[in-house]
Amino acid sequence: MDRSHAVLSARHRLPRRHFLRTARLNAVGFSALGGVCLVAATTGALALRWTGRPPVIGAALGPAVVLTGLVALDRRKWAGTTTGFSFTDDAAATRAVADQLAARGLPVDVEEHPPGSPALRYAHRHARQMQAALEDLGIPAPFT
Repeated sequence: MDRSHAVLSARHRLPRRHFLRTARLNAVGFSALGGVCLVAATTGALALRWTGRPPVIGAALGPAVVLTGLVALDRRKWAGTTTGFSFTDDAAATRAVADQLAARGLPVDVEEHPPGSPALRYAHRHARQMQAALEDLGIPAPFT
């Protein structure tokens, strides 16, 4: 069985939310992130100490800036990745829905991988618009 792609089904599942959507950190990754946050806290504390402000503020802001930047970059990468959604085995019906979605201005492609299993392919940045459009068309949309 080819596992080079994943197609979402209409089955409802509760999504698992992580603070990072594309990266999964292991022990080494968390250690590196902790080290970068520690360096940022030290740098922030020293910078504010030299300016005469309380170093505690810099120690708190340094890791916050690192984590905010990491999450922002991760969300940007996630928004550019694509996902597939299959709701029927009929390729003609899937193409008809894709044409209606494209008429609404949503960039969507039809993919048949493996053959006989058509799916709509769209970027995560358009997930909310796709979900609303699919619900307008009477198709149960996946959780996003």
